Amino acid sequence: MKLPPVESVDLPYDLSSRPIPAQLPYGQRLDMRKLPFNRAHNFRDIGGYQTTDGRSIKWGMVYRSDKLSRLSEDDQGFLERLGIRRVIDFRSDQERRESPHSLLPNSKIAIHPMPVSVDAAQVEIISRHLQEQNSTPEQMGRFLIEANREMVERFSDTFKNWIQQLLDENNYPQVFHCTAGKDRTGFAAAVLLTALGVSRETIMDDYLATNHFTKIRIEQAVRFLADHSLYQVNSDVVRALFGVQPRYLNEAFKAMEEKYHSVDEYLEVGLGIGPAEKARLQALLLEEPQS
Repeated sequence: MKLPPVESVDLPYDLSSRPIPAQLPYGQRLDMRKLPFNRAHNFRDIGGYQTTDGRSIKWGMVYRSDKLSRLSEDDQGFLERLGIRRVIDFRSDQERRESPHSLLPNSKIAIHPMPVSVDAAQVEIISRHLQEQNSTPEQMGRFLIEANREMVERFSDTFKNWIQQLLDENNYPQVFHCTAGKDRTGFAAAVLLTALGVSRETIMDDYLATNHFTKIRIEQAVRFLADHSLYQVNSDVVRALFGVQPRYLNEAFKAMEEKYHSVDEYLEVGLGIGPAEKARLQALLLEEPQS
């Protein structure tokens, strides 16, 4: 069974007028956290989040997204307007082959594959789960919980390579992404926000924002899979697959604490982000709050 294609969204802007949050008056930026793309449904600026010491993350430095394949020509031009220097791709080799990036022919954006091949990213495994007649939302939830645990237990070296390159000021602005921009990308965002000193509550808000920003996309997937399975796929199972729940990310934090004794130890031992590296990240990405 094929998973649903990316549907295009009509926008009320031409390329030159698409708003860039970092260029807007500060009070208008939060409303534009999700950037306007025709064919990327979860492309967000992580700027503006406050840290526990009262600073905030700079806008226009780090973005998180779903896949950047099948972008419209205006989408491709918009990536250039954002000044993106580096794309970090957490998708598996198979995902990249089936859905390669679509960038302008003369683009100088550097693409860096850092595959995180958890089972929840494998199309054939997902399809099998969807087609199982007795599959339930709870079973799909456990499937995604295990995927978040896998990211700690099997892919810390990959995430270490990613977060270490964030210590280089020449690697900004950058966007990191997977396919849906929710599991691998959501985990990576949580790790970075933790290192920057953002509260767990705010981190969870960012994680769960996928459900709000991709609500239309999720319902499109429900309709597509219903039509292509003769209505044999459980719609609630599809919603569980394409959405996120607090317990998914909480399982990742639990795995960090079990394997490394604390989240701080996971950052320092597992990812090489100790006090000096945290200070470097914070110097690059944090600023005093603006009004």
